[in-house]
Amino acid sequence: MKLPSEHIEEIDLKHHGPHLAGMRARAAERAAERALAHNPLLVISALAALVTMFFVPPSAAYLGYFNWHTLACLFSILAVIAAIDSSGLLEFVAHSLVQHVSSTRALVIALVLVTLCCSMVLSNDMTLVTVLPLAVVLLKSVNREAEIPFAFIVITLTANLGGMLLPFGNPHNLYLYSVFDVDFGDFVATMAPPLVLSVVLILARCCFVKKAEFHYEKPESIRLSKPRVAIYAVLFALCIAMTVGAVPYLMGTVAIVVVLAITDRRVFAKTDYALVITFVCFFIFSGNIAQIPAISQFFSDVLATCGAFVTSLISSQVISNVPSAILISHFSNDWVGIALGTNVGAVGTPISSLATLITLRQYQKAGLGNNGKFIARFEAYNFAFLIVVSLFEIFVMQVR
Repeated sequence: MKLPSEHIEEIDLKHHGPHLAGMRARAAERAAERALAHNPLLVISALAALVTMFFVPPSAAYLGYFNWHTLACLFSILAVIAAIDSSGLLEFVAHSLVQHVSSTRALVIALVLVTLCCSMVLSNDMTLVTVLPLAVVLLKSVNREAEIPFAFIVITLTANLGGMLLPFGNPHNLYLYSVFDVDFGDFVATMAPPLVLSVVLILARCCFVKKAEFHYEKPESIRLSKPRVAIYAVLFALCIAMTVGAVPYLMGTVAIVVVLAITDRRVFAKTDYALVITFVCFFIFSGNIAQIPAISQFFSDVLATCGAFVTSLISSQVISNVPSAILISHFSNDWVGIALGTNVGAVGTPISSLATLITLRQYQKAGLGNNGKFIARFEAYNFAFLIVVSLFEIFVMQVR
């Protein structure tokens, strides 16, 4: 015999069960939408890895998929970048630089140069997250809101293309540099020509911005903790030493974690773990793909026909440049073609790089309006650069 309370509970479940199930489904749907909006590559990489697991069941062999040097260096760099960002160094440098300019044209060029320098040594994602909101604040403070859309475009182009020069400028560069054991000088020499062309084109376009003069004073609130910056500079130098193999990556990672835990443990909450997990998922995905004969043969045939550069370039437009680098590296030893294709391919479609998605999200967040018009203009510039830089690189590769 059921007690009255149990009977009431059963009635509530009968009447409200479907409603509760619907609420849970909607909550799960909203959570999925938020995850896709904030970390689209992580969601895509996780789903891709999951699908391939049905064809290649998990086993101890999975451990051989991972490049532990890349993962350790990536985590260390991201942690140190989060620390540098929290120190206010980028804001301080940008405000100090802008204080010495007196026109809109000079301000846009200054923002491009700050982005270029930062993207060479920091991740392009972190650079954009910092510089884009700063561009909005600075241009609004001098009543030049009309130039914000153009500033967003050239800053993003600079971040995407500027990070190609050094092995630690992009996450996939770090991976390719590690997995192919590339000489540092060879890497820089290979990536320098398209970088120089890209910078020249961007600065040339910036020269056509209206030269409207203004006066800007750096806010008193912008201060810098020099001791912390000095510590983080040493840690970043340690990251570089780990990347080039001068310091064992395990020892370096432990040292960085210990120092950051002592100086400011809050940076661990700001570290981009999603990017590290994304790499883990793509390692599983690409490792499994290489074990499936039909797909492996398909990629081998495509690479034999098109070459690593064109294949990487096109693949980046479809599945983004980071997964393209990891995937194609399983089927080709042409690190030059893969590195050039995935770096030049960072511009183009909205999903060609995570940095591009960050820009579109930042533009919407800033509430600047005309999102459709901005996206059309943004993509026009992206594809123009993609075509010009790609043709230039094909010519350079033919001459070599």
